[in-house]
Amino acid sequence: MNSTSETTLIELRIARAYVKLSCIPEDSSEASVSLARIGDCEIRMLRVREPDLDGTPLFWLELLDNNKTSIDSFRCHKLKDATSVFEYFSSQASHLDKVGSSVGN
Repeated sequence: MNSTSETTLIELRIARAYVKLSCIPEDSSEASVSLARIGDCEIRMLRVREPDLDGTPLFWLELLDNNKTSIDSFRCHKLKDATSVFEYFSSQASHLDKVGSSVGN
């Protein structure tokens, strides 16, 4: 579990990424912002393209491997939603990095 200051830093990182994402023109082919790289994985924030049946989320968070294949994703309706998802994805990426390192030895 992260301390309050670590959680605050994650919240700020997510808020900055959301501002960057919001500044990307709607017609741009690049509609995502990188939040973190952990080993061979990356956590990205993606713009929502289509409305959802249960309300349109602000954005999606996605965990990708080094081939840009999605490992996991989550739709976020509020910036606060993304903090625990970011922490979970970070944990997944760290685990995958450890598993990959032990396989390579």
